[in-house]
Amino acid sequence: MKPKSMLFVCYGLGIGGIEKCLVNLLNTLPEEHYDVDLLVMDPIYDMLPHIRRKIHMVDPFDYTLNTEITMQEIRKRGGFFKHRDKLLPYLIHRVRIKLGLPLWVQFKPLEKCYDIAVAYSQNGLGPYYVADKVQAKRKILWYHNGTYERTGKEYGLDRRYYGKYNTIVAVSEDCAKNLRGKFPEQQDKIIVLHNICDVQDIQEKAQAFFPDSFSADKIHIVTVGRLSKEKGAYLALDACRILREAGYNICWHWVGSGPQWKEMQEKILLSGMEDSFLLEGNQNNPYPYISNAYIYVQPSFYEAYSTTVTEAKVLFRPIVATDVGGMHDQLKQGKSAFIVPIDAEAIAHSIRTLLDQKELCASFSQVLKQEHFRPQEILAEYERTVFA
Repeated sequence: MKPKSMLFVCYGLGIGGIEKCLVNLLNTLPEEHYDVDLLVMDPIYDMLPHIRRKIHMVDPFDYTLNTEITMQEIRKRGGFFKHRDKLLPYLIHRVRIKLGLPLWVQFKPLEKCYDIAVAYSQNGLGPYYVADKVQAKRKILWYHNGTYERTGKEYGLDRRYYGKYNTIVAVSEDCAKNLRGKFPEQQDKIIVLHNICDVQDIQEKAQAFFPDSFSADKIHIVTVGRLSKEKGAYLALDACRILREAGYNICWHWVGSGPQWKEMQEKILLSGMEDSFLLEGNQNNPYPYISNAYIYVQPSFYEAYSTTVTEAKVLFRPIVATDVGGMHDQLKQGKSAFIVPIDAEAIAHSIRTLLDQKELCASFSQVLKQEHFRPQEILAEYERTVFA
């Protein structure tokens, strides 16, 4: 049987949860069944080396525009004289940005017609580009966000464009409920499919090294996430302060970068927590940090289906997570994790309980060891539904 032709479009392939989920999905797709093209709209390729299967990379320079990256690419590829055909579209692009006009309408359409085209995130211009500029027998939008906050014209635009998709995939029940409330006219198109987790890869990479910032004289707590408002870094810092004031010799490691990096550095210094709360930055391999943590904490304000929580489960770490998004889909309250209100005191209280009750901590880990993660079963569900 001839393999199905598939296109995946994503805003970037940097270090992040959505990008990891995309890589895991691509690696799970059998090459004999699927020919895969990948268009990364902004050429950010940190996660590209983790893709182990054969794919064809569609060059975004040929199809899309970006105010910063396009200029960099033109210089790298020989300058404006060689690529003078890009000058007028680039100038028009900048004008459209200033006027608040749709940007993807002047992007070049793909010539190929696909069996399946996937906009693998609600973020960026991918959903609009796939809807307008890609030919495919079936179009799928993957929705990873734990909330929907757009209003006005943006909301109206999404209502129009989401209707152009055959299927909208939500990654948790809570995410689907949210979408159905915002897009009632699309209820029949919205389905729930959990993300694929590469258990063997995570467990092997967790053994790659022991983090230099871990010491034997402290209890180490880890969070992996973007340093942005929704991930709750300030909550984590406040919870860390509460625990230190209570006499616990802990060190909290935040793995990840983002727009709050400078603010967090300043806040850590002002609170005198520089020895207790460490910003580890982006890590291509965060798993040794998770696997060597005593407790993993996810202090988010919202999540859809947390990739990093799943990774902590795979590494059998006791978990404290805020009561958001798909946490109740992922965790067993009081058995493998504490799911707590979005509050620093509540987070600190649950961490303290696990620190004080070592047998409970061990019990959480034991429960997680008995869970099963079967990527082939999840893929089979994909193939019965969106990839049929």
